[in-house]
Amino acid sequence: MNGKNNEEPLSIPIKKLRKELIIPKPSKTGDAGIDARIMSFKKIIHEGDKKELIEIDSDTYTLNSLERVGCPLGFSTAIPKGYYFKVVPRSGLALWEGISIVNSPGTIDSGFRNEWMAIVVNLSNKKLTLKKGDRICQLILSKMYDYIFVETDELSESERGLGGFGSTGKN
Repeated sequence: MNGKNNEEPLSIPIKKLRKELIIPKPSKTGDAGIDARIMSFKKIIHEGDKKELIEIDSDTYTLNSLERVGCPLGFSTAIPKGYYFKVVPRSGLALWEGISIVNSPGTIDSGFRNEWMAIVVNLSNKKLTLKKGDRICQLILSKMYDYIFVETDELSESERGLGGFGSTGKN
């Protein structure tokens, strides 16, 4: 039971795809994100029109500056309809090592049944070695809302108005 509002936690079926997987769970009660670990590496191959991911048979991967690598997370899920997950960087890795998630936030929709993967990029100016089992990203459950855009010729006024991008930073 959730002590604050007496609601049962949302159950999300998870399927282990790799025996060494440690199923992600919150570090502390109330944490929004849960850490996921690297279970393998997939190198990105770009040759002419050919694009593919090749699984690397290694316990480590050295990521060059500005290089990307796929990091499979070792599980698949059946997220309930109306929810999705965000795959986001871990703040400590981002700050201290320059490691980020390329498509942050990565989006895992409720209909996705394949292995989850973090697309990791090295934004530092040095090589960094990643290891299987390293905590590489955070997963954040989000509620989805059904919406549609409704075309209009006029929008309501706002305090910001038409100042544009960056306009709130002016003194």
